Order: sequence, then structure tokens, then C-alpha cells
Amino acid sequence: MKNTYFTGYFPLISIMLFSISLAIYTEINALVLLKQVGIYRGMQEFFSVAGINLAIFFLFFLFYFMLFAALKLIADTLLELSLLFFSKDRKGDSLQRIRMGSTFYLVGAVASLFSINSLYGIIGIFFLVTVIYFIYFVYKIHATLSFTGLIGIVFFHILIWCTFFTTVIYLCIKLYNSMIASLPI
Repeated sequence: MKNTYFTGYFPLISIMLFSISLAIYTEINALVLLKQVGIYRGMQEFFSVAGINLAIFFLFFLFYFMLFAALKLIADTLLELSLLFFSKDRKGDSLQRIRMGSTFYLVGAVASLFSINSLYGIIGIFFLVTVIYFIYFVYKIHATLSFTGLIGIVFFHILIWCTFFTTVIYLCIKLYNSMIASLPI
């Protein structure tokens, strides 16, 4: 690539496309749930069908956009922190080498649009793209790492992300159990 800034907008587009695919999937299921519960008919008295659909889509899009943007911020911080700890590169050439990796997320985000009827499909595409990006990342920076640095950077990312997601899942289960326990059944 001649211009290094060509891929600068790929993460934003990827976040938007993944958010759109998840928002459409969630909107479809939320509308089914609202119709089953009987709330949808009451909502039609105040809003048009298109207005309800658009409002629900926008709220879910905004939620997923914020979620992916936060994950991107955490991922970028962890990536640069791992390079600080384990890389021999002091000029930042490693960051230049991995810029094209955002293309993987863009392709995955476009593919997720074809999988809007399957939550497992969207999540599977996201995790597959993440694994491919991580392999690309390690491949591109391996020249600036010693063997122990390579092992360190791999285990650093695996440990941090596993700890992060385990903590989030644990807190969600804890919150769910406390809400269920507080119900007067």
C-alpha cells in the first residue's frame, strides 16, 4: 500500500458493520418477543411500525457500537502494552506492519451481514476473524521478538482476554442469580 493511512477507517467501518448485523438480529428477536408478550400492539398506538422498528434497531445498534468500540479501545491498549513489554522494536515499526490486519475485520464484518439470521454465525465469524488477526499480528512482529518475548506476548494476550471475559461472565451470572433470588416467588 502506498498510503499508510488507507486502512485508517477500516476499524470504524468494521465496528459499524458488526453492530448493524447484531442489531438487525437482535431487533428481529426483540420484535418477536414484544409481539408474544403483547406490548407491540400497545406500542403501535403511539408509533408507526416503521418508527418502532427504526427505534429498536437504532438502540441496539448504539449498544453494540459502544460495546465494540470499547473492546477496540481495550484491544489497542493491550496490543501496545504487550509491544512495550515484549518487543525489541523501539521506533514503532511493528505498529506500521500490522495496520493491514484491520482488513481481516472488515472482510469479517461484511461476511457477518450475510449471517444476520444466526447469532452463532455472527459470533463465530467475529471470533474466527479475531484468531486470524492474532496469528497475523504474531507473524508480522515475530522479527522484533525474542523467543521468550514471543511466548510472553501470546500468553499475555490469552491471559488478559480470558481473565476479562471470565470476569464479565461471572459478574453477569452473579447479577442474574441475585435478581432471580430477589423475586417474590
